[in-house]
Amino acid sequence: MTTTPVSRPPVDQRRPLLGLRRRPGRLALMVMRMPLRAYRHDAGWMLGHTFVEFTHVGRKTGRPHDAVAMVLRYDEATRETVICAGWADTDWYRNLRAGPAAMVRLGRDSFTPEHRFLTEADAFDVAVQFRREHPHRMRLITRVLGWGDLREDDAVREFVRAHPFVAFRPAPPPTGRTPRAGRRGQRSRCCPTLAPGPDLVNVLKGPISSPRAKQGGPSDGCSASEPAPRNGPSGAPGHRLLTPQARADMTHAG
Repeated sequence: MTTTPVSRPPVDQRRPLLGLRRRPGRLALMVMRMPLRAYRHDAGWMLGHTFVEFTHVGRKTGRPHDAVAMVLRYDEATRETVICAGWADTDWYRNLRAGPAAMVRLGRDSFTPEHRFLTEADAFDVAVQFRREHPHRMRLITRVLGWGDLREDDAVREFVRAHPFVAFRPAPPPTGRTPRAGRRGQRSRCCPTLAPGPDLVNVLKGPISSPRAKQGGPSDGCSASEPAPRNGPSGAPGHRLLTPQARADMTHAG
């Protein structure tokens, strides 16, 4: 029995240890997969605002895919998160060009996002600010991803021309929907709102009996009138109307 030995790919075709300009290396893949595993095990809160996970939808298959990126800027007020694509032809960048992301998770926060692509001027400001505030992190990520030396502004300008910057922020709620009111905010069906006019004047002048009370039924308790008195012998609600003869009899009796 003979076996065919498996030939290794040529040395020049193997994945390099460090990242290149257009292809991630083994070390880059290992580093970027660590925070992704943390998010998948519900431990993303330990990363704070350092790494963000987002779900992008395949532009051809329509299937969701998870990706993680280092946060270059985070705005506390707007919750906007800026990231950078390590390579211009990365899949998640091309998917975002075709449609929005489905979900963003940053530490303990998660939201349905909208995104925008930064201009070169805005991307340059973000990169320079990140270099100034996080010099050690900047040196590490450029070493791992093979971005070269970005300590000079000219190198940063060249970098932002070749690497797209994307900003996520929570998407506004859909228009055309009115929030459902709670118990205190619910409007009673039997107490319509009175606009300024004759109805409101009548309410201010005196009590208005409810429609159900006029029909001989019990008061519904939602009208502007006070509780009706007990029914008389005839069964009609409220006070009875006395005839002139009955009123005269009561006067003589008194």
